[in-house]
Amino acid sequence: MPKLHTYQPAPPPLPLAPPLPRRAYSVPEAASILGIGQTNVRALIAAGRIKVIRIGAKGHGIIVPMAAIDEFLQREAS
Repeated sequence: MPKLHTYQPAPPPLPLAPPLPRRAYSVPEAASILGIGQTNVRALIAAGRIKVIRIGAKGHGIIVPMAAIDEFLQREAS
């Protein structure tokens, strides 16, 4: 008589590591963080009041580092 295989449930999955905190944001995300509109964020960037990283061949992509948002808030709060 063939030996019957007993059902073995799969072990529970390992817990996932918590996600790393974001270090940079898009302009719409930065606007949301600051509680202002995207137009205002772009004006602050153009005026050099918020430092950004430009990406892409023509530099049209903009990344706003969280450190730049923090620096802006610190300056404005003073």
